[in-house]
Amino acid sequence: MKNNMFNIILHSGFWALYVLLFTMLTANFLPLGTAFSRVFLSGLVLAFAFYFNALLLVNILLEKKRWALFFLFAILLAFVTGMVRFLIINSYDNNSIGFAFSETPKILLNSSFGVQSVIIFISTFYQLILNRIRKERLRQELVNRQNEAEIKFLKAQINPHFLFNMLNNIYALSVTGSANTSQMILKLSELLRYVIYGGREKKLALEREIEHIDIFIELFQMKSENLLNITFEKSGNFAGLVIEPMILIPIVENCFKHTDFDTNENAFAKIIIGLKGQEVLFTTINTKNNNDNQKDETGGVGLENIRKRLELTYKDKFNMEIKNEGNYFELKLKVTLGHG
Repeated sequence: MKNNMFNIILHSGFWALYVLLFTMLTANFLPLGTAFSRVFLSGLVLAFAFYFNALLLVNILLEKKRWALFFLFAILLAFVTGMVRFLIINSYDNNSIGFAFSETPKILLNSSFGVQSVIIFISTFYQLILNRIRKERLRQELVNRQNEAEIKFLKAQINPHFLFNMLNNIYALSVTGSANTSQMILKLSELLRYVIYGGREKKLALEREIEHIDIFIELFQMKSENLLNITFEKSGNFAGLVIEPMILIPIVENCFKHTDFDTNENAFAKIIIGLKGQEVLFTTINTKNNNDNQKDETGGVGLENIRKRLELTYKDKFNMEIKNEGNYFELKLKVTLGHG
């Protein structure tokens, strides 16, 4: 609606400027009122030719590849409107300054036909370019809607996964009568509030994502009787930067899921986040048990889910590298963020 109104104002302004300028020029040899009437009427003929060609001939014939009919009607339009414009201008010139119907009208007739041909040529290219812009805009809108739908679907896969994992952890604590059960439920409710409500937003403050990584680490620590070797290093000023929610937390979850805390007393998980300008550098490193394949068979939405969301949202503004060598797993994510 706004674009249509803008186009109406733009076109109205152009024709008003045309009438004003040519009235001033014509007023040098005709009375002002007569000059205005002459320019206004001839301008109406020009405008008619422009829009009739653009809106009807181009859209109905040329865009549907009916070239022969288009050129036939375009030539006919140029001839008819050129003749009408000639009659208008010639009548004013004869009545006002006494031109005889001799060589001057012939030149004027040819000129009118030439002007109308140029107007139709311009309107053809104008409408073709406008149509291409509109088609590209519609195509991009369709792509964006498809991307948004896919991102929502991928997010919907993440939310239940968090819930199932955490509820299992709470259940295990409640069975053993752990004193951490109530605290874990409180932390879980805070995290789920972010997952469910924050996850609906397109962008949220990076600082909020980092805060909830801290909460997730606390929750993970609570399920173990012994203090797990988990470190989270942060460097840089993250204020003002925004990120799509639930991008980093699932990476941390994947890290913890595959760390061999249950079988290796030297197991560790290390999370590092830093800044290089507006580029966030996010790294997770963890030990792993190469003989434990059960974790890959059940649960989780996987890193491919995260990669797909990054491709849809950040396109060429991210890079994710994975090293899976020996007893270590390392993920490095670089993503350029904007300010909120």
